[in-house]
Formats: sequence, structure tokens, C-alpha cells
Amino acid sequence: MGVTNKIDKSRMMGTAAFKKEINHLLYYNSFTTSDGEYDAGWNSRDHSLVMALMLKSRDYYPKIANGKCMFVQGPVAGNAAFGVGQENHYKSGHNWLIHSKFGLIDVSPSLQTKEHRFREPFNGIFNRVWLPPGKERVSVVLCHDLHDYEEKVEKARHAMNHTTAVYLHLDDLEVTEKLIKNPFKFLNSRFSTEIKNRFGADFYPAVAEHLHDFFVGKRNSLISLARLKAWGTVFDEFSG
Repeated sequence: MGVTNKIDKSRMMGTAAFKKEINHLLYYNSFTTSDGEYDAGWNSRDHSLVMALMLKSRDYYPKIANGKCMFVQGPVAGNAAFGVGQENHYKSGHNWLIHSKFGLIDVSPSLQTKEHRFREPFNGIFNRVWLPPGKERVSVVLCHDLHDYEEKVEKARHAMNHTTAVYLHLDDLEVTEKLIKNPFKFLNSRFSTEIKNRFGADFYPAVAEHLHDFFVGKRNSLISLARLKAWGTVFDEFSG
């Protein structure tokens, strides 16, 4: 008689456990760019690529969306509104996944700053739904032009006791075998440069395989390991 592995729902996409796992493997230290823009180290392109690899269906990969995002917490308890993400004038952008079933998928943002913490827990956005669900003080807004994006961000800054995720969707990128074999021009981050030097392109499919096996309960979490150790463990187990 075959053995059926029961999926641990606490590890599924949209849970705190899944988000901690993928973030641990794909985050980097925050820094300020030469243009004076703050980069929180989310590495959204790396997250999107790994999620696309993980969610491949037959020969098709989900598309990677390109644009900007701002997570805005409105005024609350005497504290002024604040936001984390890309202001309209930023040269940098944001990427997330567009899936035929799950819609907009974004698990890269870390919603905290040195001065504040967002009031609502955040495990990711799936199909324009903020997870964990059941919160009335959050919303997800999708825009398709810069003017609308600016307006929605400004509106969010005046929404009392409310947190808003505002996305600007500009275009999409097809995930191809060519991109998977040579991803670093697309990724173009401090994180991906280090990964290229240490492991090469096989690192990203390895992370996707680890996350799949973690998801179905076949692999243990690596968050207790130092990040470099966790990278090496994933690469050694799944590459090649």
C-alpha cells in the first residue's frame, strides 16, 4: 500500500511559514542606491522567478509583471501615514507574478521600517487578496497608469486606520527556458550578483524545488540556518 503524505496546511502559500521560508532564501540587506532611493532588499525579481518556476504547469510558466508598488499605512493612533515601496518618481520598480488561477501573487515585501510596523500581518497577496484574510482594514488596488497610481497612493495616505497595497502594472515578461538558463541580466540586483558568483543560475530552480518540497512536507525549514548555510544546503541538495 502506498504512503500518502498529508500536506501540512501551515506550510502552504499564503501562510507565515511559507513567506518566512522564501524570504529567508531570497532576501538581502537593505541599502540606498546611488540615486538616493531606498532599497529594502525585497529582491522582487528573484522572488517572482522562483515562484514562476515553482508554479509551472505542464510547459507553461506564469508571467512576471513589471511595475511599481506602494504599501501605505494611513494615520493611526496619532502616528502619521507612511509607506514602503516605489514612489512615482523612482527609477526602480517592482515585480510580481501573474498566475492564471491565483492572479496577482506577491510574497517579497517585508512590511516594516525602523520607525514603524504595519498594523496588519502580511503573508503575501494572492488574487488581489491580502493574506492572512478576514481583515477589514486592508485593501489591494491595481492601477495601469502612473497618474492613477499617484492618486491612489495619495488617497491611501489619508485613509484613517487603513493599510493599502497599491500596484502599478506596466507590462509583463514571459518566463522562457532562455531566461531560466541566463537570468542575471533580468535579475540585476546585489543579491543575484552574489548568487551568480557563488552558485550560478541553477540556484533558482533549486530554491523552487526546495519550496515545493517544503510546501508538501517533504523538506524541513531552513530558517534556523544562517543565510549562506541555507543557500548552500539548497544548492547541494537540488542542483544538477
